[in-house]
Amino acid sequence: MSSAGAVAPVIAGVLAFTTLSPALAAETASASLHWDRGGPEVSSLDGQITFRPKGRVILDAGTTTGSTYPERNVSGDELRTLRLGFDGRVGSHISYSFESDFVDHKAAVKGAYVVWRDHWRGRDVEVTFGNRLSERSQEGSSSSDGTPFMERNAVASAITPLKGFYGLGVIGKVYGDDWHVTAQVAGDDIGNPGVARDTLTYMARGHWNPVKTPAATVHLGAWSYYENFPADLASLSRNTSWGGHFNDRLQVPLGTLRNPLEGAGYGLEFGGVAGPYWTFLEVGRRQIETRTDHVDVDALALSAGWMITGEAPSYSSRGGTLGKVHPRVPLSKGGVGAFEVALRYQVLDNTDAPSGARGREATVGVNWRLEEWMRLMVNVSHWNIENKVSKFAGKDAGDSLAGRLQVSF
Repeated sequence: MSSAGAVAPVIAGVLAFTTLSPALAAETASASLHWDRGGPEVSSLDGQITFRPKGRVILDAGTTTGSTYPERNVSGDELRTLRLGFDGRVGSHISYSFESDFVDHKAAVKGAYVVWRDHWRGRDVEVTFGNRLSERSQEGSSSSDGTPFMERNAVASAITPLKGFYGLGVIGKVYGDDWHVTAQVAGDDIGNPGVARDTLTYMARGHWNPVKTPAATVHLGAWSYYENFPADLASLSRNTSWGGHFNDRLQVPLGTLRNPLEGAGYGLEFGGVAGPYWTFLEVGRRQIETRTDHVDVDALALSAGWMITGEAPSYSSRGGTLGKVHPRVPLSKGGVGAFEVALRYQVLDNTDAPSGARGREATVGVNWRLEEWMRLMVNVSHWNIENKVSKFAGKDAGDSLAGRLQVSF
């Protein structure tokens, strides 16, 4: 998709919003304007119609040292994300969102969906139609502007269906007082060129808070998916970033699996928050059936953190996900913002595949949330990778330092 092709829907959406009907045009002519979540929001005087432009910019830099392979000891920077879009609400039941990402010299549509929200038997329910972030693992279900490390953990990154983090389809969610469940049926993401049948994926996730008090909350979660590959899919593979995203030579590969037939994945989530502290453990497995083999991929991630400045951690008990930290006193109000220290240990084992690798990584992260919509991040990682094949075959270890400026409104 060209950049122009991605910008066109954004422009079309803006024009459509202001020309839906004479009544709507009359409302927008006398609409109110206020600042919301780091950006302007326009709303009709009765508050029934809203429109808000939104965007996300992520600038990363990284360096790697200590590898026995000189090609891996590289430094550099990248524009990880440049995302533009809009969202809003029509009435009390319908909301919408559209985002397009401009990276790697191309544009790709991310979220593009409409949501219907209502109540059913005393429960909040919602149904989404379109291309939306799927629910799979805690960090995989959370937006990248809320996760505590620069990269999502190995469970979220590696135990991923072929369709990826998004998928064009239908999602249903039901929320209780201390639980929620979600189910999704989706094909490939919205960028599928249409030359082959989609991979059809069925997904489900739920969480429960057996303890939920002002002082502490305990989180339990589970998820699974099944994927049916198209008959003409010749192969699949996945390389998982290690020590940060910038260094493409520092990855844990699955290798190429020929003639895949179907796949499945499942995982468990444990953890909780207490005051300014949090800790979570995630485990997951992906199973891939080919015409000649069965391959298991296993991942584990244990993380913990402390909000030094006393803010509540970013955990949301409504959906069992991670969101933005709200500084008690941001810089714009004369404060220092919010500071967080986070630790993570993770393992990824692809060695059941003929050419798969194994990786271990320990990371220390420091996050400075200047405003709700702005964050600076630093991650220091010590990693190990064991490759069966490729020019990096054998055992290797080293250290990586990465930094990020993130603006999300």
